[in-house]
Amino acid sequence: MHEDDNLLIKGNNLLALYSLKSRYARKVRLIYIDPPYNTGNDGFLYNDRFSHASWFTFMRNRLEVARDFLSEDGLIVIHIDDNEQAYLKVLMDGIFGRENFVGDLIRKTKSTTNDAKTGFNIQHENTLIYAKDKVKIKLIGQKKTFEKYKNPDNDPNGAWKSSDPSARSGDYYFPIKNPYTGRIDYPPENRQWLFSERRLQDYIDSGKIVFRKEHSENQRGFIFKRYRSEIRSEYNLLGSLEGADNRYMNQKATKERNKLFGEVEFAYPKPESFAELIIRASTKPGDIVLDFFAGSGTTAAVAHKMERQWIAVEQMDYIRELIKTRMKKVIEGEQGGISKEVGWEGGGSFVYAELAASNSAFADRIGSAKNISTLLSIKNDMQKTGFLRYDVDMDAFDEDEFANLSLGDAKRVLMDCLDTNHLYVNLNSIGDGQFFVSNQDSAINRLFYGIAE
Repeated sequence: MHEDDNLLIKGNNLLALYSLKSRYARKVRLIYIDPPYNTGNDGFLYNDRFSHASWFTFMRNRLEVARDFLSEDGLIVIHIDDNEQAYLKVLMDGIFGRENFVGDLIRKTKSTTNDAKTGFNIQHENTLIYAKDKVKIKLIGQKKTFEKYKNPDNDPNGAWKSSDPSARSGDYYFPIKNPYTGRIDYPPENRQWLFSERRLQDYIDSGKIVFRKEHSENQRGFIFKRYRSEIRSEYNLLGSLEGADNRYMNQKATKERNKLFGEVEFAYPKPESFAELIIRASTKPGDIVLDFFAGSGTTAAVAHKMERQWIAVEQMDYIRELIKTRMKKVIEGEQGGISKEVGWEGGGSFVYAELAASNSAFADRIGSAKNISTLLSIKNDMQKTGFLRYDVDMDAFDEDEFANLSLGDAKRVLMDCLDTNHLYVNLNSIGDGQFFVSNQDSAINRLFYGIAE
């Protein structure tokens, strides 16, 4: 396994972050995540619904360790909606520093809401942007277009376009007379010239100001040239309303997803074009992009096509059918999303890994159980081999009472018995025979973490 491998990891993202931190601390240029919005109906499969306090703690635990991954010029970008946006902003202020808040990039999600009982149409989501150190970052927006710059008079200074020679404020208010037509121009009302009288002559001599030999009544008597060579940056600033048009709406993402996989159930995917906007604005080829709420794999797919190194973490089983399959298609050169725009033709690779399951295996079995008898069988297995909470006495477990519980309550009882500190196998325990970690997997883990045999 190499330092520059792309990684797709299945497992609890909090534990995965702690597992990866020693290797990637201070090396990630961009953390780009789309966490659960805590709406109760956002398709969040980790839990049916959080209380606000639980969601807040859930996010804080992950963001605190995530900060350690960022390089000194790194950024974290998080999608959120109005349900938790204000609270997330306060949480981020506390972890990353209020002074490192860069901005809120708005994404238009749809034209109308399904429920307009209040008469208020919510059409957007927020994208909060924070820097590790705001002084050290520089975002870039869309690339500027220069089609209007021409050189019809063979100006030695190169291509130019006619530009407005006035400004809203300044000290330069004086007449300019056209020597050919006699027209006298003043700055427009409440504006000033961009240059002084002394500089005016310099501009005339250099050809930056050219008097018109003929002009209409509504034209100025002179042309003020803005040279292509004077443009300091090839890119515009990244605007807070950059995503406020129809290019980034949910329906576009849904079409992209359906083209890749057919009709699959996945709530509110983001279009590749919006991920491209974020990644291009904040990284360069070779930089590391981390997404520990990988979802349908959009961040990984776009980062791969843009030649960035990526790390994606997802705990749900659909990681195999959805993200793993999607990344194989990307490597094969699929032409959806941004592929044509960035000239993607395929290539590259990634490493797929799973956190070795301990109590997580029991959690998965409990979640998929269809009846009480199955749960009783799981309970017996847990009693034999599971890591249980220190305050749980399974010998005192009343099976008759358990059998009379509803399926949902019975699942909650068993989940409460599991020690969540043992959801996955700890690195120091991979050699313990009770976990059945193969010698080959043990060797791969030692290689990954740089541990000698």
